Amino acid sequence: MRLYRWLTRERCRPLLRPSLFFLAVICYEELFLKLYCFHALTPQGLIFTFLFSLPFALLLGLLCAGVTPRRGRLLLPLCTGVVSLWMGAQIVYYHLFKTFLTLFSITKMAMVARSFGGMAGGELALNWFPVLMMVLPFLLSVFLRGRLIREVSFALPRLRWAVLAACVQLFTLGIVLLCGGGTLSLRYLYTRAAAPVLEAQTFGMLTQTHLEVRRVLFGIEPDDPNLRHLTKWRRPLSDRPVPEDPLQEDVYPADSYHIMDIDFESLMEDEKDEDLLAAHRWFQQRQPTPKNEWTGAFEGKNLIWIVAEAFSTPILDPERTPALWKLSHEGILCDNFYTPLWGVSTSDGEYVTTTGLIPKSGVWSYSRSSENYMPFALGTQFRKRGYTTMAFHDYLYNYYDRDRSHPNMGYDYQALGQGLELASGNEFPASDEEMMEVTVPRFVHEDHFMVYYLTVSGHLNYNLEENAMSRKHWDEVANLPYSDSVRCYLACQQELELAMESLLSQLEEAGKLEDTVIVLSADHYPYGLTDEEYSELLGHEVDPVYEIYRNTLILWSAGMETPTRVQKACSSLDIMPTLSNLFGLEYDSRLIMGEDILSNEPGMVIFSDYSFLCTRGRYNSSENLFTTWDGSEPDEDSTASLMAEVQNRVAFSAFILDNDYYRLVLNGPPREDSSILSSLLQNPPWNRDDRPENSRDP
Repeated sequence: MRLYRWLTRERCRPLLRPSLFFLAVICYEELFLKLYCFHALTPQGLIFTFLFSLPFALLLGLLCAGVTPRRGRLLLPLCTGVVSLWMGAQIVYYHLFKTFLTLFSITKMAMVARSFGGMAGGELALNWFPVLMMVLPFLLSVFLRGRLIREVSFALPRLRWAVLAACVQLFTLGIVLLCGGGTLSLRYLYTRAAAPVLEAQTFGMLTQTHLEVRRVLFGIEPDDPNLRHLTKWRRPLSDRPVPEDPLQEDVYPADSYHIMDIDFESLMEDEKDEDLLAAHRWFQQRQPTPKNEWTGAFEGKNLIWIVAEAFSTPILDPERTPALWKLSHEGILCDNFYTPLWGVSTSDGEYVTTTGLIPKSGVWSYSRSSENYMPFALGTQFRKRGYTTMAFHDYLYNYYDRDRSHPNMGYDYQALGQGLELASGNEFPASDEEMMEVTVPRFVHEDHFMVYYLTVSGHLNYNLEENAMSRKHWDEVANLPYSDSVRCYLACQQELELAMESLLSQLEEAGKLEDTVIVLSADHYPYGLTDEEYSELLGHEVDPVYEIYRNTLILWSAGMETPTRVQKACSSLDIMPTLSNLFGLEYDSRLIMGEDILSNEPGMVIFSDYSFLCTRGRYNSSENLFTTWDGSEPDEDSTASLMAEVQNRVAFSAFILDNDYYRLVLNGPPREDSSILSSLLQNPPWNRDDRPENSRDP
């Protein structure tokens, strides 16, 4: 009551009026974003979004009313415009990329705008209604600024108003910290987890932005640094004996496990940094993956590794895509394979696949990794064995800084504008088939080669106006019983089929098919389709938590007479360690977050919102519910242990990225020499000053 009387006093009214206006604006826009992006509201989300919006509103009100009226009337629409612009940008970005815009991405906005400015413009046109709804508060602020910011002749309680905002923030934070029950409690979500969508749903977009900045600056906090949960989650599920002392030396001999000679004890002996000590302890005690009957099965063979843009299981058809159908039904078949969508950029799917690490929330992880020592990268590993290692991409060479990250992974990297010229490069998307026709002759006659491809023909948008590959193959899908968007998606994926046919044909003509392993997976599911359109493609309503990410992994070798089926849950995070095992490469499985799919280890699939699948059951983070496969009552300690494992894989993946951890523990070359090393590895056969211009701005 005393607070109410103080707020309504004449001295406070000049601050109260704009603060209430900003509170109304923020709550309105947060509510609209939740409804438009998530199609759902929760009482918890409404309450905490309101509480966390209060301090923002109070401070913005102070900023506008705490200066001269003339300046305040300029600041009011300016601040409203900034908030509305941020919220509106999030809505458009989410509908275009199925993830939220981060402050790091804004620093790279010139690159994104040059490439996808047209698509963003189209998205603005399609989403004119939410854009209009975000513009209305700005127009209202212009109209009301004279009434909200009035002439005043008395001193304003500016300091007390700022203290009030701080107290509201602390009060709300206190409530959150007290809510510690459940596997993914409010406290856990606010202090540890890196789940942007859940944060926006629960705390609001402005608070999610604040949490994102905190993670970028200070990293992601691991769960239980004292190692309480770090081995317990596996024990009932593995036939491998677990030592009583997980830190015991020589428990895992190198000839039986994928482990390297790392002296963690010496690293910890004089280390003063608590974060590094926690990392050393966690990696030291991790149970490594044992070698198995598949270890070295493909040693000496060539490898062609493809990350295919928006590839998905429903495109496979024995008549329409015979090459992809053949490859996906022979070799090693994973019946429960997933390609999760991560939270910052679409390059995160590529990063996960090629590094076996989880991308850090808030940054472009592949770009960040370009200065790090990446010894387990397959380009680096195969180059050490004398292979020709190359990487190709039929899009702009420097998009997402791939001209830096891919040479750092040990590849001679060629893409549009840097060593790769395609006739289709002046349209979007370019032709995957043409890329194969142009690039395969560059390596196919080498004694040994390891080649990585990133395709683009399956890229959104899925319409005839913006997608050249959809136009090219429209006649092949025109009679299929789907909507236009779905048919356009299937049409552009026909180009991937032609690319695979070309690849197989050229390998066979060169006599290399029998000695070559082909691996193909998606970077992500086709999020350019709505859930309703993807359901149409599947023939039933898709489960948006798990099923929407279920996909096909092609892992094919001509020498395999009968297919091998793998039933356990696995994901793109597991591809790199699986290939390392198959080709007999040296790596330390404790330092990789994915696992060899062909090992006897229990599988785990981690999604960006902290939902996960494992041998015991599935966890839905939005419902904070773990369900066992057999319907039995879940054990709370086991569930907490599983969540700790998920959190630690996320946190220590970010730690590896932020701290160049591989260089430290594996005694890599000095950091100042790494750029020189990458340049020597790349050794491009063209003159960088004579790069062909790519005039297409998709």
